[in-house]
Amino acid sequence: MKNVRMAMSNGFAGVALVCALALTGCGGSGEAASDERPTVVATTTMIADAARVIAGDDINIVGLMRDGEDPHTFKVTPQHGNAIADADLVLANGLHLESTLDKIIQNKAKKAVYLAERGDIEPIADEGADGAPDPHCWMDVMIFRSYVEGIVRALVNLDPENKTAYHQRGSDYIGELTELDAWVREQFEQVPAERRVIITSHDAFNYFGRAYGIEVHGIVGISTDQQATARDITRLEQMIRDKGIRAVFYETSVTNTLNNMIKQIADETGIKVGGELYSDSLGKQGTEAGTYIGMIRHNTTTMVEALK
Repeated sequence: MKNVRMAMSNGFAGVALVCALALTGCGGSGEAASDERPTVVATTTMIADAARVIAGDDINIVGLMRDGEDPHTFKVTPQHGNAIADADLVLANGLHLESTLDKIIQNKAKKAVYLAERGDIEPIADEGADGAPDPHCWMDVMIFRSYVEGIVRALVNLDPENKTAYHQRGSDYIGELTELDAWVREQFEQVPAERRVIITSHDAFNYFGRAYGIEVHGIVGISTDQQATARDITRLEQMIRDKGIRAVFYETSVTNTLNNMIKQIADETGIKVGGELYSDSLGKQGTEAGTYIGMIRHNTTTMVEALK
């Protein structure tokens, strides 16, 4: 399954994105037009990865966001709007994560499924944003499993002729996610409970913390377009001293300004930067963090090694 996923990620999926968004020529005239498979647009890299696993070669999956792009501040182009309008289905996170895309999806999409807005997901409220729901639900592997269940249903409804294949791939992937969840829990058993505290560039890890018993803090709240203040920095520095926190962490998809503040906090308090964490985007295709499972494994290993 992992080898199949990597092949799709590095080969077909990349070609599909380029063709669908018409950013470059693609294999000669008429090649993209001859593809009679349904087209599904996925907003984030995490959702696109799961959709490709389940779709196999039966559906053309187009990922709008590239690795390293921030969904909170994603810059929409006319090509993105066209891709959404042309798609048979749009898969989105919801809970206002894709704030720059919301109106386009609502106005242009033939059908959209917002995976984080299901009734069986208990959203975490951001106390700093008037109780707005935290959209980073995928950080809890078992919630991401419910994303996968939603994707399977959506693809079956779109293309019922291939429902057996979608159900089988979905079942296999859910098995991998269940194993991943257990592995994460085992890894954190190496870290004493009082050391399970992390500080990152923004509040993207609340679901991870709730699921795996980690206390999490960010320089800014759930959206990276918020502005940090000197008071925010001072508060975190004092917290590090009071709690004996061992490390702080960069994030790969946020601004250099936020990561520079992490470095400032580390320098001021004399603790280490524990490494880079992937929060709102997967890593580059072909790397460990280029898939959802690889991203969670990377983040877990990075945290555990820095905290234990």
